[in-house]
Amino acid sequence: MSFFQKVWKEVAFFVGDVRGQSSFPYVTWSKHSHLVDYDEIMEVLPEIKYGDIGLHRDMHFLSNIFIPGFMKHSWIHTEDGITSPKIVEAISEGVVMRNPYYPLFSDFFIILSPKNVTDEEREGACLKANKIVGAEYGIDFNFDIEEELAFYAGDDKGAAAHDLQCTQENLCKYKFSFSCSEAVSYAWWHKREQLQLYRQVRKGYNCILPDDFLNHGWEIKWLSKSVTVKAARDIGLHEEGIQMIAEYIEQNDTAGHLSEKDITAHDDALAPCESS
Repeated sequence: MSFFQKVWKEVAFFVGDVRGQSSFPYVTWSKHSHLVDYDEIMEVLPEIKYGDIGLHRDMHFLSNIFIPGFMKHSWIHTEDGITSPKIVEAISEGVVMRNPYYPLFSDFFIILSPKNVTDEEREGACLKANKIVGAEYGIDFNFDIEEELAFYAGDDKGAAAHDLQCTQENLCKYKFSFSCSEAVSYAWWHKREQLQLYRQVRKGYNCILPDDFLNHGWEIKWLSKSVTVKAARDIGLHEEGIQMIAEYIEQNDTAGHLSEKDITAHDDALAPCESS
């Protein structure tokens, strides 16, 4: 990695920890409370199945400026259950396996389940995700998924568990890197057409954004109580995603969901650094 690449990496990760606020000094590094609480996380965990993916947004982080749309981060659940659930996600420290509490403790989250997939296809997605744990975070947003699949010897078509091979030695030798949505897309690439995983050019990058998973190849399994149609529309979600949220809210009991008044009382969801 060149000197300039190292500098850019440090700047990018620093920005990811900085939040904007409405009064002087207008930025902060301090921790803040979230719209999602622990009780809601405990409620959703039993509903999640391995292979499901999650999306979230934390309000007012300066890094939100650089990622268009409503949701800013994504991950894949590789082990379900309450006692020892696991996810794989790409964060500034690299691709890690950890407890889903980390991303679920946020301001907005959505859990998505892939439609019309088999348990074997779910297992293939989880195995691929597990195999890239230890890779670096990809700040270049190359989304070179075909090359990554070829290197890791992943079966791009069937993704049966026994067809996927990778060693830690290879990880150390070639240094493939993944952004958050790239890691999720990589895991489910064997069903990319069915799940509508299509790269698009955004801000000069040919990539897949967290919002792109909100399409009809997936179904919403759970919305945090903070997710509303108005919030999604105002912050910049595309129409297909807004329609999915509206349908979910209409079909499910939303008595416990937060009102717009509740959300704005907690914090200003449309602060200047929350532009799409």
